[in-house]
Amino acid sequence: MNRAMHAVVLRYLDQVAKVGSIRRAAEQLNVASSAVNRQILKLEAEIGVAIFERRGNGVRLTPAGEQLLRHTRSTLAEWRRTRLEIASIAGDIRGEVRITAIPSLLVRVVPRAIRTIAARHPNISFRVIDADPAEHGEEMRAARPDIALHFIDKRYRHYDIAARLHTVLGALMCADHPLADRKHVTLTECAAYPVVMLADAWQLDAASEAEFIHSGAQFSPRITSNSLIVMKETMKAGLGIGFFTPAGFVDEIARGELVHVPLSEAGLAASEIGLFVHRIRAGAHHISVVADELKREFNLLEEDFRAIPRR
Repeated sequence: MNRAMHAVVLRYLDQVAKVGSIRRAAEQLNVASSAVNRQILKLEAEIGVAIFERRGNGVRLTPAGEQLLRHTRSTLAEWRRTRLEIASIAGDIRGEVRITAIPSLLVRVVPRAIRTIAARHPNISFRVIDADPAEHGEEMRAARPDIALHFIDKRYRHYDIAARLHTVLGALMCADHPLADRKHVTLTECAAYPVVMLADAWQLDAASEAEFIHSGAQFSPRITSNSLIVMKETMKAGLGIGFFTPAGFVDEIARGELVHVPLSEAGLAASEIGLFVHRIRAGAHHISVVADELKREFNLLEEDFRAIPRR
């Protein structure tokens, strides 16, 4: 079982289909175009149908070729995963892990986990996506992430929840804000002051709309942004109240730069952030290593939550 195994002709087929030309594919594969053509002709003779339609300026897949290409790419992907698994058994854990996460976990939990993993397994790489809730949903439905960290509001059939982070949605404000000494606040009470809002405040919108119908209040956003860094600095400067869990602000709260006051609304008070792991890919060593480290970071963050002084 050499490096190519059965994959030589499959790699040729995949590359020709990508570029639509045997000559250009051969150049990118760094082999003679006659070798690529010979392998494809041999494959066509073996299966008894044409894979490519030869045209003056290149080639195009036939319907049979399109079917074969799906099998080819699935086989090549499985072969790459198998090689990674074999390398992992030998102690060389490598591979890319695709992670999507809500912004508050990207400032603390995810970077810490990556730093720890990089020290132990330098051949694991990461593709980290910061997406708004609507994009998170699309990513999950398409089963693109290996791991996702976001609020638990629905189940996704491709994923299992490997860990839960129990937290509280509240109003974040500077320490000298008039509401900073309260044990709980309502959205209506917050609406009497300037607020800073995430561009997609999905979790807050429905609750505030329902409450404001009765109270007649309305938010007056001083700043609307999709940047957690901007939100954090403006809240520290006293420019408005923001609405978050403590997850991305533990250090600022501990230093007294910000105060987190839980919201009174029952539907918002308790929140859970889930660690979603792709059900099929979870067994891959590089993904399980990352999932385990993120679980540990979840536990550490909950300990930090408990250490936050209560007002």
